[in-house]
Amino acid sequence: MSGEDERATGPIDVEVLRSVCRRLANDDRFRRVEFDPSPSRIRNLVARYDESLFPDRVQRARLEIRWYVGGDHSVHYLEESTDETRWECRWDRHPKPVGRTHFHPPPDAGQAVSAEFPSDYRDVLSLVLTYVSERIDGLWDGSP
Repeated sequence: MSGEDERATGPIDVEVLRSVCRRLANDDRFRRVEFDPSPSRIRNLVARYDESLFPDRVQRARLEIRWYVGGDHSVHYLEESTDETRWECRWDRHPKPVGRTHFHPPPDAGQAVSAEFPSDYRDVLSLVLTYVSERIDGLWDGSP
């Protein structure tokens, strides 16, 4: 796969992002779900977690979701702590030498590793929400 274009392909899938927006807007874990930059010019969806779910040291947490026609995507989870450190990871599907589906692991969403995850956006969202819930549980248990 070396030499392939590493950018996601296709236009933004507005219908998928609208569907995800409706789902997350009805989820109590999120205090705000909005399109960026606006509902009329959607580039991605930003879902901000309710801070009360986290220990005090986590100031903010959010999901940034971009989905393309054809199924390429980027789902980025990001936490910002009171000491100004960030903890983040990302699930991607787009051409990349490591493999079309890959994960950028925490704590800095660094070097991608090949990964297998579903192609349907509902299943990817479920996988991500489960991962983040386990992360939140770990924060309360004292995990870094």
